[in-house]
Amino acid sequence: LYTRGKAHPLIAVQTQLFRICIRAVLFSFLSFTSAAAAERVVMASLSPGLFEFPIQISTVRGFFRDEGLEIVKVQMQPQVAVMALVAGDVDYSLSWGSALRAAITGVPLRVVAGIADRPLHVLMARPEIQSGKDLKDKRIGVDSFAGTMEYLARVAAKHYGLDPSRDIKVLVTGSSPNRVAALKGNLIDATPIDIAFAVKAEEEGLKRLVNLADIVDLPISGVAVLEKKLATDRAQVKKVLRAVLRGTRFMKDNRQDTVKMMADFLGITPAQAGRAYDVSIQSFTDDGMISDKGLGLNVELTKERLKIINDVPVSQVVDWSLMRELKSEGKF
Repeated sequence: LYTRGKAHPLIAVQTQLFRICIRAVLFSFLSFTSAAAAERVVMASLSPGLFEFPIQISTVRGFFRDEGLEIVKVQMQPQVAVMALVAGDVDYSLSWGSALRAAITGVPLRVVAGIADRPLHVLMARPEIQSGKDLKDKRIGVDSFAGTMEYLARVAAKHYGLDPSRDIKVLVTGSSPNRVAALKGNLIDATPIDIAFAVKAEEEGLKRLVNLADIVDLPISGVAVLEKKLATDRAQVKKVLRAVLRGTRFMKDNRQDTVKMMADFLGITPAQAGRAYDVSIQSFTDDGMISDKGLGLNVELTKERLKIINDVPVSQVVDWSLMRELKSEGKF
């Protein structure tokens, strides 16, 4: 349609709509291409908590995407995570304690990054428990037998002069939120739980007995991978670790944004998230590595529990080579 040699307004409108449609198709195609090009990486994690929060930050802020990675987290028990890692069903595990125990017993995996070098947990109890000594003959909830939470429960019992093999009853009651529910329901009397959940639980009337970071210098969180993957897909492992370091650095440098994300991720109020942040932030590593002292303590305690008498070289447990490479690049 033309009017005096000029295109009819209807044609102009149609042309504009056509251009919009083309742009939408191109945008969808580019988005699909970008998503298709991303490497899919599966991580095993116990449950949402502070121990994995740098991973959450890196996901939300797009640090993994910057590396061309798509992260898929799968929730599973620590021992199951190790089996899934060995079977190739997951690429990485965030279960520090179980990975360490597996490596010490000869499973061909290595911890390649440390996320938190001190506990991010608080021992919480029912309100009638006035002190740690009142835990004698009481029930303490943990996430799994022979896991890090059970170890922390036993450390706390020793701290209060109790014999953990006789004076407490250990029950498996699941992740931190489930253990809080069990505590409220009088199914257990105390439990070590994530600081973020402890802040909320305290406001709801439960009693904080001790911040576990104050009584034991024990690493609590890290990234483990099979030796085979470390050898054959080293480039991907490095990408993952670079994104994790960026998440940790963002967490330490941006309190306000981190607190907001923490509240959304954990389902707590901004005020609760702020208190959790302030209590826990110093437990996160600066360079993604665990000190020899902390690692040595962890290894010796694990050997004691597993009744292993032979020496276990650090190289059998951890591999910091990629972290050192990233540090030498001067970006962290």
